[in-house]
Amino acid sequence: MDLDGTLVISEDVHRRAWQAFFDTWGVAVTDADYEQHYMGRRPSDVIMGVPGPWSGTDAAAALATMTAFTLEHADSVRVVPGAAALIRQLRVKYPLSVVTSAGAAWAQHLLNDVLDVRDLVDVVITSEEITCGKPSPEGYLKACAALRARPEQCVAFEDSPSGIRALVAAGVRDIVGVTTTTAAADLTRAGARWTVPDLTSRRLQNIRSSISAKTAARGRDDQEVDG
Repeated sequence: MDLDGTLVISEDVHRRAWQAFFDTWGVAVTDADYEQHYMGRRPSDVIMGVPGPWSGTDAAAALATMTAFTLEHADSVRVVPGAAALIRQLRVKYPLSVVTSAGAAWAQHLLNDVLDVRDLVDVVITSEEITCGKPSPEGYLKACAALRARPEQCVAFEDSPSGIRALVAAGVRDIVGVTTTTAAADLTRAGARWTVPDLTSRRLQNIRSSISAKTAARGRDDQEVDG
């Protein structure tokens, strides 16, 4: 599952960090452009891939500045309702991974100090561990490999179109879009199978029932093949 926007509501912090970056370059970026090109992506990928006056500059220095800004404002992060409880419920039966476009320091702070679930998450993939961020499937494929799980058998939670496109490219089919930062229609268009407003939604019960039924049917099919 994703971290920012999915488990915690932190987009305001990231948006302000990006705005501080834009201000240093004298660039105006609309909310629509921000959502399409910047939100949910690694700053290093954006700085190297999105044309602007920063093209060809030191991405590492910009990343360090933005990381420092986000950590400084970490106290304004809010937990998505139901996030920690859902992780505890899922971990009873399933291994879990978190794949984030953020760095290790930010992920560690959120999982440890904000959500208090780091010990329940088996695999954490951060921006330092991949060469291409979302919408590249690399992070999710790396998490699946670490969990020894086939992507088509996984369930994922994401809040951004770029993250959902990464999941689709990785081969994940059961994708829950969390509408904390993006409209349900946009998440569905990107490839989400379901959408929910938060992680306490009653609809999650129906989603879990659907997935459990599919898992049971898959298990019967595997037994028939083995037999």
